[in-house]
Parts: sequence; C-alpha cells; structure tokens
Amino acid sequence: MNIEHALSLCGPKSASAMFTCRESMSSYDYHARDDRRPVSQAQRERAPSSAAKSRYNDILLALGVVQSREALGLSLILARYDKDPKERNKAIEGIARFAFKQAPVLVGKAAGRQMAHCMVLLAKMAVEQYCRTADDAQYRCRCNGRGKITDLAASKAAGETIEKVCPRCGGSGLKPLTSAAVYKVIKTLIPDLTQRTWSRNWKVFYDSLVTRCHQEAGAAEQLFSVITSSEK
Repeated sequence: MNIEHALSLCGPKSASAMFTCRESMSSYDYHARDDRRPVSQAQRERAPSSAAKSRYNDILLALGVVQSREALGLSLILARYDKDPKERNKAIEGIARFAFKQAPVLVGKAAGRQMAHCMVLLAKMAVEQYCRTADDAQYRCRCNGRGKITDLAASKAAGETIEKVCPRCGGSGLKPLTSAAVYKVIKTLIPDLTQRTWSRNWKVFYDSLVTRCHQEAGAAEQLFSVITSSEK
C-alpha cells in the first residue's frame, strides 16, 4: 500500500495521534446500549465493517513499525503530505544533525562560529524544498501542477490533443528552484561568503541535504510498502 494513501485513510495529522488513535478511533468505538432500542438502517450503514477495522489496524501497526525504524523518513512524509508542523520541526532537527556531522571541512571553515546556525538554516530550507507539492498554488509550475503541456506541433499533425512532459518542471508540476535564495539567507550569517565559494562548496552540500530528505522518506515508504504487502 502507498503510504500517502494510508495517511489519507487514517486522518490524524501527527504520528503520535496515529498511534494513540484517539481522534480517528472514535468512529470505531462500540458503546453498549442499555435501552436496547433497535438500530436503524442508516446506523448500520455508517458502522464500519470488520474488513475496514482490520485494514485500519494494519495501517496503524505498519506506521508504528516505520516510526520505530525510519522515524526521520516518516516525519518528512508527514510534513510533506499532512503539512504537520510538529513533524516538520522533527524533520528539520534530524536533517540538521546529519548536516552538522557531514559538513565538508571547507564549509565548516567558512561558517566558523556560525556553523550551528548555518546547518539549521540549510536543513530548514532543504526540508521546505522537499515538502513542496503541486497542490499548493505557490509552488505550481506554469503547467498548473499537471506536469504536462499540450504539444502544439504534434496536436496539429495528429488532429487531436497530444500532451508531452512539461520541459520547465520535468513532469514534477513544481516551479524550478535555484539556490540563489539559499545563498542569500546564508550570506546574512556569513557576509564574506562569495558566490564562487558558495557554488563550489556550499551548493553541492545543500543539494546533498535535499537528496538526503528524499532518501530518508524513500526508505520509510519502502518499509511501509514491504510491511503492508506481507500482511495481505
């Protein structure tokens, strides 16, 4: 099962809510009826089936395992798809720790006493870049987030609408990004940081943090898929 689909079924906005299940499980609780009044047809239709309960419990169990093994990846996924601020902060903390440990020597030398602040800012912007989705209008490409555009030449030749991958976003549906904004933020902490030094040392490191976000989330998604597949 796709983890994004599973999160849409669960409903709660944070991992802790998912595992305690107080918010969502209220719809599944059974309350004994002392008056023994007959249950209406509408009530029967609203009651969840045993299959739905089983699927819900399987999802929660799988998410619990993923949280224990791939906590950072799950936080990134929740921050991206559920826009959960608590999980976003957890993701930033995790990526910042990784950044502090993996920062190249030249980056650390240039950062100096601002090293910790720089790593947190880089982590924050890397997580924000990972969390962009085409359902948010401010991040959409000119293709309106579809990732496809009409191929005018092919459509004219074929006499029908032919689409092709949007060359601007490469099919992601997201506006292309540059590192200029990231450089501008870091330069407020390190005024002497030149564009040349940024491009040669810092940009590569920043890109690796974005890649790390995708790797962590990918590992969490893969683990969830393996668990839910084995439960069938």
